[in-house]
Amino acid sequence: MEVDVKKVMEHLDEIYQCGAKPDGTFTRMAYSEEDKRGRALFRSWFEKLGIPTRVDEAGNLIARMEGSDPSLPAILVGFHLDTVPDGGKYDGAVGCMGGLAVCETLKAAGQMLRHPLEVIVFTDEEGFRFGSGLTGSSAICGEKLDISPDDLDMDGRTRREVFESCGIDIERIPEAKRDPKSIHCFIELHIEQGGTLDKNQIPVGIVSSIAGVSRYEVTITGEANHAGSTMMEDRKDALVAASQFIAEVPKTVKACGNPYTVATVGTIRVTPNSVNVVPGTCTFQLEIRDQHAEVMKEIETKMFAYLKEICEEGGYTYSVSPISYHAPAPMHEAVKGAIERAVKRTGTKYTVLPSGAFHDSLLMTGFVPTGMIFVPSEKGISHSRYEFTKEEDIGRGCNVLLETVLEADNMKM
Repeated sequence: MEVDVKKVMEHLDEIYQCGAKPDGTFTRMAYSEEDKRGRALFRSWFEKLGIPTRVDEAGNLIARMEGSDPSLPAILVGFHLDTVPDGGKYDGAVGCMGGLAVCETLKAAGQMLRHPLEVIVFTDEEGFRFGSGLTGSSAICGEKLDISPDDLDMDGRTRREVFESCGIDIERIPEAKRDPKSIHCFIELHIEQGGTLDKNQIPVGIVSSIAGVSRYEVTITGEANHAGSTMMEDRKDALVAASQFIAEVPKTVKACGNPYTVATVGTIRVTPNSVNVVPGTCTFQLEIRDQHAEVMKEIETKMFAYLKEICEEGGYTYSVSPISYHAPAPMHEAVKGAIERAVKRTGTKYTVLPSGAFHDSLLMTGFVPTGMIFVPSEKGISHSRYEFTKEEDIGRGCNVLLETVLEADNMKM
């Protein structure tokens, strides 16, 4: 059996129209009219196959193809259809079309799995509308959701209002929690959103783990003063102190980490924020990502020791406030093994690599046996209108997904 990649590409083109703008941008924001159209279209393709669909209490769209043994737990393949603003055609959607293609291929071959197969479109993976994502997968895993009915989106609409427009009762979202015993395993197909596969001309990646993430807010306080009359030697410029710290970040990562270790200062603000005033305070956010908690901790320790040194030498004060922490999420060895056997059976070149980006699998790893398949992102570009994955790579990824599902159907957990 092989997936019909031409049909996959047609589906990708059709779903792309649910969010394509005349100016060349593309946005299918969670809970938007574009998102609703995309999900309705996706749902219609399963209904044409005679595969029933439902929407759970968290808004997750679930198509279920029954297996020959109704007592067995379901194999889940899951993805998302929502995008970031001016996002790409392939992020999330490739996996959705891959899941559909697996069902189409099995149906066309007249083959029934032993286990039920469920294709899930998770709700609001990206999270940019309200500032917190992975909503659907969090609900399925029974994670505590940090949401309020009064949360406001960028247009001033409340979360309750937006959810109700999609038929979601915010009070009932916890009811979407699944019994992990009802799930055999979870498999996610996704574009890499990085450059490793593309740079090395490797068509498939088996994900080893999803990186953990630590985020901190740092404030350095110096002394605001007149920029024209304060001599350089008399200044306590908080921005200069911050720049010393920021410049040390890549050096520390290189010394302590591996090729996949990253740390970033992505936001910064100064007060009083005037061209003719020496900055009195500088606040910025530091993010550290790695597949090993001990590596993240070592970078954090070294960086904050250096911060203390800078401030003591320059006469500054400082504060560090943790924002959030997600532990590294290793994939399940049995599911990784199933993916590897599937790749070898297709004769496809592959590598094992970590994911630096978040995915719904981040939460699913702690809930049920989970594995991820990557296909290349050209030039490593993602979350952009210029995101691109070749048709042949999408085809390989879909066929690996199909073969992995077949492997999982005969796999004991």
